[in-house]
Amino acid sequence: MTRFISFLILLIGLPAFLAAQQLPLPGMIRTTDYLWNPALAGHPGEWGAHANYQQSWLGFEGAPVTALVGGAVNLKKSNMALAGDIVFDQTGPLRFTGFSLAYKYQLNPGFLDDDDRISFGILGTLGQRRYDATQAKVSDAVDPLLTDGTGGQFDFNAGAGILYRTVADDDLDDDHFFIGFGASQLIPTNLSFNDASPYGNRVHGNAVLGWRTANYLYFDHTFWLNYADANLFNLGYQFRIENPDVFWAGLNLNSSLNFGLETGVILDGSWANADQFRIGALAGYNVGASGSNQGFSLAANFELVKLF
Repeated sequence: MTRFISFLILLIGLPAFLAAQQLPLPGMIRTTDYLWNPALAGHPGEWGAHANYQQSWLGFEGAPVTALVGGAVNLKKSNMALAGDIVFDQTGPLRFTGFSLAYKYQLNPGFLDDDDRISFGILGTLGQRRYDATQAKVSDAVDPLLTDGTGGQFDFNAGAGILYRTVADDDLDDDHFFIGFGASQLIPTNLSFNDASPYGNRVHGNAVLGWRTANYLYFDHTFWLNYADANLFNLGYQFRIENPDVFWAGLNLNSSLNFGLETGVILDGSWANADQFRIGALAGYNVGASGSNQGFSLAANFELVKLF
């Protein structure tokens, strides 16, 4: 009981040390959730490799585009995991190209189950941010915050997180529960492409809570909260059903009234010395009053998985 009380104090107290930042909510690619909480680094298997592409607001010039290519490995005997991605992200005139790498270490605390795990993760991101004024659509062409031409600078940042699961990494196909807290971009930076244009970022905190019930099919429920301040937060819910040898399908909702449906097939991956080759797609739409002004969003992913 003493250990359980100590665990609750740790989980309740951690957010007091976290500020917040603007980041998109996690999507359908669970293997890249470490970008929000690096304690999720690793893979539900020995290793995995993936490629993901997302296009938001189809039909809008300069709409957000994100592409990720990376992989992860579980070092089970050392209680560690690594994950990394090459990241490309562009919205209108702003573009980021870089690399993210996360490290996770886990312990067996025995809080709620003899086989549970508590994980601690750190994240580093290095890349270049660029601004191209020729791609900016503005109503005031002489706004002093706008830059002329193209400018850029290198940017380094870091993140940290903690996660508790009631099962070990090689038992994720069993019923289990998890809860975690994370923060990204812990180093506040100002991006100044000219003397009058300070663009910056601030820290975002996030929390994740979820559980899986598993028999022949997996049923997953996951809640994500991203928080910047009292007027800037986002709560999302993801439901997924999966036959671990055939397919998965899911539903995504969030408090910004974005609605998404995802589906994917699970194929034989032996051609790449893996157990599974997963191909998935997601379609999203804002169901709010202004949803028709935002357009559809689409995403696709390809993933190789080597199971334990």
